[in-house]
Amino acid sequence: MEEINMTALTREDTGKCPSRRLRVEGRTPAVLYGPNMDGAISLAINNKELEKVLHTGAGGNVLVNLNIQGDKMRKVMFKDVVRHPVKRTLTHVDLLEVAMDHKVTVEIPVHLSGKAAGLAFGGIVQHEARTISVECFPTNIPDSVDLDITMLQVGQSLHVKDTKLPEGVVALDDPETTLVSIVSPTAEVAPKTAEEIAAELAESFAEKEEGKEEGE
Repeated sequence: MEEINMTALTREDTGKCPSRRLRVEGRTPAVLYGPNMDGAISLAINNKELEKVLHTGAGGNVLVNLNIQGDKMRKVMFKDVVRHPVKRTLTHVDLLEVAMDHKVTVEIPVHLSGKAAGLAFGGIVQHEARTISVECFPTNIPDSVDLDITMLQVGQSLHVKDTKLPEGVVALDDPETTLVSIVSPTAEVAPKTAEEIAAELAESFAEKEEGKEEGE
């Protein structure tokens, strides 16, 4: 499990306006939670440093040594990362303090490799689930789950039960959950327009922001 250092400042002003000012200044409002903490801690993190941490091989599952000014070093993970639906800029992050001797539940990305045999017969790769939920100790979190689809013919699939996870890592999803299938071409479904997609993203973002602002 990759570990990386990150710094943060505590903040007293919370709410919509102070959070906007932080973003204008190049910082992202954040909140740190923890099972052994007496309430949450409101933080501000430099955007460039935050983006660097999020763009490691482990992505959002990276283990962070968080140095909070005026406080002790804490081991944390990302609980939630919110971005603007159009600009893709960071708007808020939730962090969770972890104990190295306690297991955590995380979402692991599913990566596909190889060229399915069924493609030669007109098959189409359908990536059903792009993440799976696993439980393990923080130091055992894998960067991804890799599936080799080379042998798949049309009509065949790979499921959660077909994944090979490292020792100590347990999948929490239904073993029969389909991760990838090779399907026959079917009648095309009319794609959503750019306006429909943008509207859905904006609505989802607005709902999430409303919840964040209540806690910021």
